[in-house]
Amino acid sequence: METIFAGFAAAFALSNLIALVIGTIVGIVVGVLPGLGPMVGMVVLLPFTFQLAPDVALSLLLGVFCGGYFGGAVPAVLLKVPGVPSSIVTSFDGFPLTERGEAQTALSAALVGSLGGGLVSIAILVVLAPLLSRVAANFGPPEYFAVAVFGILLVAVSFRERLGQAVLLIGLGFWLSTIGIDGPTLSPRFTFGSWDMQNGLDLVALVLGLFGIGQALLLLEQGILKTDSLNLSRSSLDFSRIAKVLIYWKTLIRSGVIGTLIGLLPGPGSVLASFIAYDVAKRRSPDPDSFGKGNPEGCLASEAGNNAVPAGALIPLLTLGIPGEALSALLLGVFTLNGIYPGPLLLIKEPVLISTLYWSMLLINIVAFIVLAVWLKPFAMIVKVPKEIIAVSVIAVSLVGIYAVNSRFFDCGVALAAGAAGYVLLRLGWPLVALVMGIVIGPIIENRLRETLSLGDGSPMILLERPITVVILALCVLLVLAPLRHRIMRRST
Repeated sequence: METIFAGFAAAFALSNLIALVIGTIVGIVVGVLPGLGPMVGMVVLLPFTFQLAPDVALSLLLGVFCGGYFGGAVPAVLLKVPGVPSSIVTSFDGFPLTERGEAQTALSAALVGSLGGGLVSIAILVVLAPLLSRVAANFGPPEYFAVAVFGILLVAVSFRERLGQAVLLIGLGFWLSTIGIDGPTLSPRFTFGSWDMQNGLDLVALVLGLFGIGQALLLLEQGILKTDSLNLSRSSLDFSRIAKVLIYWKTLIRSGVIGTLIGLLPGPGSVLASFIAYDVAKRRSPDPDSFGKGNPEGCLASEAGNNAVPAGALIPLLTLGIPGEALSALLLGVFTLNGIYPGPLLLIKEPVLISTLYWSMLLINIVAFIVLAVWLKPFAMIVKVPKEIIAVSVIAVSLVGIYAVNSRFFDCGVALAAGAAGYVLLRLGWPLVALVMGIVIGPIIENRLRETLSLGDGSPMILLERPITVVILALCVLLVLAPLRHRIMRRST
């Protein structure tokens, strides 16, 4: 109980409240703006978190993480332009409702779905994280290596329609993660004689470049919107409509559970969670034909599914130290920079920090709902800000933030090069997330494999001597063979 009260007090401290409110507002803004999304907001703010206490820094970034999904529903409902990719499912029913003059009903369903999905996922996080942490307490280097391999395979399989591109980018990410002086051997790797590259390529510079600068360049080319019409009857949310969508409370809980479970898996992310939650709601509905024609239940299911992903993604991050997606990889950076290493002992070593995290997640969802409900129209009008101002601001803030981290112009050059590469990859439609996951998980695989081989005196057979590792590797094999079997059966028919 003392830990719970200590976490509660830390979460309601003035510095933490200011951080989560700022992060949430930034998240809503980048979520409302199609083409940006929470990743851009997080990577822009990331360099400024290094001088903050760990709980405050995490609250700031988690605010952007969750707020982005709240904001993404607004243009999806009003303009049929998803603010974040997962909100495209919300537009299936949200925009038809807007065309019928029921935008307030659609927005009420979307915001209630986001809030409900977030609360359900937090409850699951609080219950499931300690249980998984106890299991992970028996993990050694072989188990962590197997889990990391399983995670990277999940990333590849999640892009099975573009498998070649995903594998190529994962491999490129592995290579980029090796640049610099190898710690155990003190051997320079791919430094090309450059002193600046001996410390490796900074993760913040790479991610800021790939997503922040790359997305800003794409925004300059493509613009934000194709229409200027905003069909919104009042400046705030019509709270009388909320009662109409609460009749779908079963769908709300079910979609929140689905989103949380999908958030556990490395790779799939919020888009898959949103689609599956919507599809299950449609199948369970007594009137499935109304979906896609303006059913508030569809908006609620979609938003509950995608907003449950952040808390779900925290479970493997906190208990195993392995990020489930690129956004949680940034949170991993905040932990490690403060000398805190997520894993099975984190919940024992840092109970107050974890409790603070739980309370902050709860507050973030409530703050995001209130802020959007009260200032709905002002946030919706953000889409009319000229694209040039947004893009230039993102690039400028990114470069200033990168320089502030290590005071090295070399990192700014890395970010600009990564931004050019990110623009090209985004323009071609390649899965950029696969590249980031390769950069993040690459060192985990390398270091854990090195430790595993050391335990086995150089023999990889030690992997087959540990039951948990055998089970995880068997799942890896099934993960690879299942799509091949499906493809063979489809061809034979």
